[in-house]
Amino acid sequence: MQRITLMSFLLVMLLNALSFTGHCQTDYTLELSEIDHARLSTPVESRLRLAAIPVEGLSSEQREYYQYLDAYFLTFDGDLDAVINRYNELLGVTQNADIRIRTIGSLINLLGAKKQWEEGFHRVEELLALLQQNPESKYRPGAFVSLALLYRQINQPETALHFSERVLSMPDADLLNRCLAASVKISASIQLNLDIVSLAEFTDAEAVCSEAKLDYELINIEVWKVKWLKQQNRFQEALNVLQFTLIQAEQFRQDSQLVEIYNHFATLHVALKQYDEAQQYAEMALSLDNIDSFVGAKITMFDVLRQLAEVKQDFNQAYYYLNEKLALEKSMFESKLANEMAIQKAWFEVDAKQSQIEILNKQNNLLKTESQLTTEQLENSLLALSLVSLLLATLLFWSFRSRKVQAKLRYYAHTDGLTKIANRGFFTESVESLLSQAQKNNNAVSLILLDLDHFKNINDTYGHQVGDWALIQVAATIRDSVTENAIVGRLGGEEFGVALMVQDSSVGLRIAEECRQAIDNIDTNKSGYNFKLTVSAGVGCSSHAGYKLDNLYAAADLALYQSKQYGRNRVYEYSASMAS
Repeated sequence: MQRITLMSFLLVMLLNALSFTGHCQTDYTLELSEIDHARLSTPVESRLRLAAIPVEGLSSEQREYYQYLDAYFLTFDGDLDAVINRYNELLGVTQNADIRIRTIGSLINLLGAKKQWEEGFHRVEELLALLQQNPESKYRPGAFVSLALLYRQINQPETALHFSERVLSMPDADLLNRCLAASVKISASIQLNLDIVSLAEFTDAEAVCSEAKLDYELINIEVWKVKWLKQQNRFQEALNVLQFTLIQAEQFRQDSQLVEIYNHFATLHVALKQYDEAQQYAEMALSLDNIDSFVGAKITMFDVLRQLAEVKQDFNQAYYYLNEKLALEKSMFESKLANEMAIQKAWFEVDAKQSQIEILNKQNNLLKTESQLTTEQLENSLLALSLVSLLLATLLFWSFRSRKVQAKLRYYAHTDGLTKIANRGFFTESVESLLSQAQKNNNAVSLILLDLDHFKNINDTYGHQVGDWALIQVAATIRDSVTENAIVGRLGGEEFGVALMVQDSSVGLRIAEECRQAIDNIDTNKSGYNFKLTVSAGVGCSSHAGYKLDNLYAAADLALYQSKQYGRNRVYEYSASMAS
């Protein structure tokens, strides 16, 4: 998997290389541009040409261009940490929007390869903001390809499909970008079992990748075609495609592709009851030097060998293969779960930090307001001293105004400025007070966490004004769906919380479902666009998690994770089995 990710990264690096030139005073700009265009086709020669350029003779813009290319060539040495450091150093000095877009686009795929999720997701947010601020940048197609590849890597095919389709809709997207975007679109559509995939789509993608001379991605598309044909039980057609693909893959010699091709050969021959051929390809796959790196393929091969042993009625051998398969499945499940939890934790940390930034900005605005009010009060007090005849009226006026100002400040300190419901700080304070009261009276408290599904796609497709409209509608809908005594707050980004005293945990589950249905029925046409708003919800109850807010929040958050994991637009309630 890491080799696949690295190869995709190198391709993205080439995509970002197209027409990257500046307006500088020396001829080195042309030299750098030529190196940039030739760096994938002739990497050794291009690297030597770059090394021959005197850095001290470059302008600041050319030096940043040089730094980017130098970091790119360092990738071929295999030290990804060093490349990441180089890119971060470049981002620390450059203010050029195009260089930043290009560098961050390359960086997020490297961070994904290293599984440095939190930093990677921070860079994703930064890249999306840059793209919104620079809608005319010629590096937008390459940036969206980088995002599509990242989301495919973290197993979010819906978002990967969204970004790949954006690239394919851009008239200025070059062949390399279109090839990678077409590959991601096909793979994501097959993962989602969408009906939009047809043989014509494969043919178009193959033509683009062939013209772009991206043999590696061309093989990937052929492998996805085999998967698609297998889904439809068109085994002989899939076998015919594989025969041709194997010839290409053996020339390219990428084990990640070869093991998958051998895998498909073995399973197809089993389906066609060609058992000797199936045995041959299973053994070929298992004989690859680094087969242990491809756990999924190894599981499939042990399953093929188990079936073949059963056909031969060698049940002892079949039992051995079954045990090997089950052990690998257990290991793979644990590894996959740990990775998914790490990804979810990273997203949570990013959202939490963004919420903290919003709170600090609001506090700063409050301080400015207080400073302005203090200045106004001072000026008016001086005026009052000079107008003795109006002293009494002035004092009464400012007394009244002061009370209004204090009330306004308290409102801003407790309220989310956009949705007009409780902010995270006041929500947390209120829920802790509610839990304390409930514990004294031996009452139960339910905490509901609601998180909008695919909200980033709404912001990116329709703009932040429409995204803000959606958040306001969702907050109002939740407020209307709960009892008057319920505490409703915005916890950050697109996440909302509801806390209320209940007779038993089923009440919280019922209210969460009512909120989900009400949000599902929001008419988005009023925003000027037609799109779907759905929410995933998790419910925790003090009767299961106790009266400590951290524990209750963790229970509801785990239930919310289950809702996201098993399809979104649904409600899960925390149970002890989730923790185990």
